[in-house]
Amino acid sequence: MIPNSNLLKIIIALLLSSSQLVFGVGNNSQNSHQILTISPQIALPIGVKIWFNESGGSIMGLTAWNDGEDFASLGIGHFVWQPYANRKRASFNAGFPKLIRYIEKRGGANIPTWLRGNLYCPWDSREEFLRDQYSPRMIELRNFLQQTIPIQAECMVKHLEEILPDLLASTPPEDRSFIYHKFHTLTRTPSGIYALVDYLNFKGPGVSNSRRNYEHGSGLLHVLKGMKFAPPGATPLQAYTWAAKNALIRKVEQAPSTAHHERWLSGWFNRVNTYLEGDYLGNNI
Repeated sequence: MIPNSNLLKIIIALLLSSSQLVFGVGNNSQNSHQILTISPQIALPIGVKIWFNESGGSIMGLTAWNDGEDFASLGIGHFVWQPYANRKRASFNAGFPKLIRYIEKRGGANIPTWLRGNLYCPWDSREEFLRDQYSPRMIELRNFLQQTIPIQAECMVKHLEEILPDLLASTPPEDRSFIYHKFHTLTRTPSGIYALVDYLNFKGPGVSNSRRNYEHGSGLLHVLKGMKFAPPGATPLQAYTWAAKNALIRKVEQAPSTAHHERWLSGWFNRVNTYLEGDYLGNNI
């Protein structure tokens, strides 16, 4: 469910009134050497919008283990947490373990003791995870994730910044200046940052050494590249949204017909349309 902007405003106001909401402590750039930063006042609405995009703003949706997957998906961005069985894929530099390390560095949250330094998800299977939905540990985890929505958004913005060198490395030399310029143009406004972060979380960066992938992919890189062909007179955010829809259409067209990806296209478009609804995000980063 993609809520309208008035409902989101009410939800954000309610969260701001909560004394339990946790923001990062101190200057973000000093703590993490982060260049692209957002204020707590902007981090919260960005985080809430991503939360609604991923799980409809559901508290239960902050702790998910999707059918057919072999890992848990936690927080507003459904950060991946691998169980021990997937230890070859687990890393403190990715997914949920990376988020916890970021929150530790930001010093703004009372992280549950059992989460600190824990690389592996303590639930070994989806069945075990679902059986434990109302256990004290799961409830504590959901409360922690709800209270740290702004810091989770900050972490996602940091990941966006970190991915830029990979985007440029995957771009042919003749297009790198264009990609760099469009990326930084969008990061000048909160709405642009939200649009970049959300699509990166939604469909990935699209980085590859393949020229064919550069020409035909549907990740963030391909959306930025597609802005070149947007209708004349479009603002940067309008061009980005237009390019995102075209990338998603391309994804559907390239998928096997048996996958029936076209059934998702309307929902995908609704999500992308929220990139143009950022009036309440404010004008200052």
